[in-house]
Amino acid sequence: FLYVLIDFCFTLLFSHGKLANGVADSCQLIIGSHQFKTLNVLLDQPVQEIEDSLDNLIDSFETQEPIIIVTDIPGGSTTQTAIKQIEKRDNIYVVTGMNLGLVMSLSFLNLTSNKENNRRVINEAIEETKNGMYLVEDMFNTMDEITDDGDL
Repeated sequence: FLYVLIDFCFTLLFSHGKLANGVADSCQLIIGSHQFKTLNVLLDQPVQEIEDSLDNLIDSFETQEPIIIVTDIPGGSTTQTAIKQIEKRDNIYVVTGMNLGLVMSLSFLNLTSNKENNRRVINEAIEETKNGMYLVEDMFNTMDEITDDGDL
C-alpha cells in the first residue's frame, strides 16, 4: 500500500501496562515521526486520575481536528474511560483492539469534519486490519493446495 502521511489525523494510544508505548515506538520506527500520544494505565491507579490524565492528554493536542483513541481491550477500563470522551467532545473516535497493524492503518487516515465519512474510513481501516490476521499454518496449507492443483 502507498500511504501519504498527513498531519491532521491525531492518534492517542490508551492501554493497560506499557502496551501503548510499545506500539507507538514500533510505529514510529516503521513510519517515522507522527502525532502519537500515549497513556498507560498502571496497577492501583485511581480511576479519577486516569480520567483526568486522558482529559489533559486530549487537551494537549490543541486542535478541533478528529482524534482517534485506540484502546487495547474491548469492554476494558481503558475503553470504558475513552467512551466517556465521546460524550464530552464531538471530534473523538474510539477504536478498540489495539495492534500494530491497526494503529498504522489508522495513522494514515484523512479524517475531516464529516463524521459519517470518518466513521466509514475508520471502519475500512479496521476491516483491512482484520483481513490481515490469520493462522500462518493455514496460509501454508492453502498455498500447498494451490500448488498441488498446478494453479500456481
